[in-house]
Amino acid sequence: MSATAARIAQPLSKTARQRAILDLVRSRPIRTQEELVAELHRRRVDVTQATVSRDIRELGLLRVRDADGPRYVSPVAELDAGSASRRLQTVLREHVQVIELVDLLGVVRAAPGTAPLVAAAIDGARFEEVAGTVAGDDTVLIVARSRPAAQRLLLRLKSMT
Repeated sequence: MSATAARIAQPLSKTARQRAILDLVRSRPIRTQEELVAELHRRRVDVTQATVSRDIRELGLLRVRDADGPRYVSPVAELDAGSASRRLQTVLREHVQVIELVDLLGVVRAAPGTAPLVAAAIDGARFEEVAGTVAGDDTVLIVARSRPAAQRLLLRLKSMT
């Protein structure tokens, strides 16, 4: 094989390509799909923007805002229980403004653009009290399994802020 042939981008398996995407978003801020495609090309991965778009969706990557603008982050669900709890605590402290409870429903008000990150962190913590979450732009709706579970959840979340 010639040196030129060794430098040509090669198509990877879907699993390897998605692993490369996760490595990139975990190691540095990736702000756009175009930036992700360019970084993959620098790693000699032959990929199109359409493929990257599908991979982002399949991997469940979230686009959140930080001080420098939007960026992609990997899903919290991959974390172990201790890491998920620490991640939730960090997310709550950095992005949440108000947590309130109305019967079985929790309403979490967050900074604009961060509700998906907050919901993913809550889901990633896998609290037995939580039946599910729904995220908008700056609000997360949490559905608790019962009234006592809702009260426990409220205390748990408030203790982390």
